[in-house]
Amino acid sequence: MRHLILLAVVAALAAFIGFEFGSNRMQNPKSESASAAPVSQGKLARKIKYYWDPMLGPSSISDKPGKSAMGMDLVPVYEDAAAAAADTSAGPEVRIDGAVVQNMGIRTAEVTRGPLTQTVRAVGILEIPQTAEYDVNLRINGWIEKLYADQEGILVHAGQPLFDLYSPDLQIAEEELISAIASLKSLDAGATQAARIEARSLVDSARHKLRLWGIAEQDIDTVAASATPPPSIPIRSPVNGELQEKLVALGASVQAGTTLMRIEDHSRLWLTAQVYERQMDMVKVGQSAEATFDSVPGRVFRGSVDFIYPHLDPETRTAMVRINLDNHGHELKPGMYATVNIVTRPVQGALLVPREAIIDTGTRQVAFVVLSQGRFAPRNIRMGLVGDDDRVEILDGLKEGETIVTSGQFLLDVSSRTTEALQKLEGTAAQ
Repeated sequence: MRHLILLAVVAALAAFIGFEFGSNRMQNPKSESASAAPVSQGKLARKIKYYWDPMLGPSSISDKPGKSAMGMDLVPVYEDAAAAAADTSAGPEVRIDGAVVQNMGIRTAEVTRGPLTQTVRAVGILEIPQTAEYDVNLRINGWIEKLYADQEGILVHAGQPLFDLYSPDLQIAEEELISAIASLKSLDAGATQAARIEARSLVDSARHKLRLWGIAEQDIDTVAASATPPPSIPIRSPVNGELQEKLVALGASVQAGTTLMRIEDHSRLWLTAQVYERQMDMVKVGQSAEATFDSVPGRVFRGSVDFIYPHLDPETRTAMVRINLDNHGHELKPGMYATVNIVTRPVQGALLVPREAIIDTGTRQVAFVVLSQGRFAPRNIRMGLVGDDDRVEILDGLKEGETIVTSGQFLLDVSSRTTEALQKLEGTAAQ
């Protein structure tokens, strides 16, 4: 009984704003004949089956117009209402007077075809590229005579001295180079070609030995120009970057193969974004991406997707997508959080309607199709992707060129559902 009362209240409210369930104009009960006579509707005639008060339910059914026990005008119920409902897939057709349509502010749009672009929005965190980490170690034993890179976090440049190294092995190699150069210079004009080639080979061999030990070419040239070996020789940074770890102190004894420093190049960073499982089929390697950071307001950093990790996080149901970002100004720091927009490739030739035209109840999706002036039919549809311009892809239920309601469809849905409920009540009363 409670459900009947609720349905009756909805019907009364709909009737109050100007709806007529199953008719194209509001009917005046006093204008109807006392018998169930046909009602003119253009070229067609609709026969009234009975009259009733929806608020009182089946107990108010009468075969002629009049007043109910509550003083309300009895509402006509037509015999073809059930047949009209059978012609629609999502509920009975709704018919509204043209003036009421204007008062309701109903707006419409056409179902069209076109490209659908969707941007995948995600969050991410900056990481250091694995290829941007460099360890500084030695290939000979020695002692740290002077330490230039003495503080973690400082920026160093390729070729910049990190520390000066004293090593007995280096001293011997430097003496060999100086001696080989002296022997080459001592050859007089009468020396044979073979002697000159041998002397040149000794010089090249001595230089190559220092080169293999990690001595920079400019420092080898300095040794070659000296009369005696310098007491120490600088060890230089192999790359531009930040000194992340300093594992050595001034005067320390160092062994070959021991890591002394770690340098990280932050001129390019990896942004690892978390993309939801349902969006993964839209993300491809090579797509452009934009990232914004709260710590750098007003700036947009652009990059591209260069790797999609093959696993899925079972807790968050997200996959990891890696984006390369330039950071030559070193404004970005590893560990920063970012908002990411990945621009996916557009879907071509999609059937499109405005998003506001769809009534999504969670269990079904409905759109109202305009049949003619004042006639609207609910249609069950199936949605696809939602585009950036707030248009939605329609996979089933609509055709190109049809006109659908984009504003006021919720009132139409109330009317359709109420008409459907009344038809069910009518069947129950007939039994």
